Amino acid sequence: MAESLVKATLQLPCSVVIISAQAGDKKGAMTAGAMYVSQVPPLIAVSVDNTLATSQLIEQSQEFAINVITDSQLELAKRVGSAHGKDVDKFHEFNITTESASKIGAPLISGCFAHIECRVRSSLLESEGNHTIYIGEVVGFKMKDDLGPLVWLNNRYFTVGAECRI
Repeated sequence: MAESLVKATLQLPCSVVIISAQAGDKKGAMTAGAMYVSQVPPLIAVSVDNTLATSQLIEQSQEFAINVITDSQLELAKRVGSAHGKDVDKFHEFNITTESASKIGAPLISGCFAHIECRVRSSLLESEGNHTIYIGEVVGFKMKDDLGPLVWLNNRYFTVGAECRI
């Protein structure tokens, strides 16, 4: 059953994002998936591995940024996702260019399709789980209409294609 479940869950497409956070002079970034929760109020959920440095920064600052990357940033996402923030300063090591957020202290990664600034509204940690789900209230955002997001499906990356109409 476990192998079948893994195959089934790999068929759930998700956005490819880099979560960034900062507490004091420490900043972190990690790859993750994000999920829309509500329009009113605007809420988004992210699932964060508790062993990662970025998780600790979110806990300390109670805010995070969702950087929705484009296909030109795929290699950056792979590098960010493969390094541990406790071992390396990802922003320095990978020459990540940032810009200031308008409402939170977390850095925004330049060149993204969209930036979504969130303050933690609630969190959920199952007693046996290794991830925390953070529900973030959107307090600021910006989007570039001339770029498009990446999608992850079945362990592969895709750009969004043609619209399907019913």
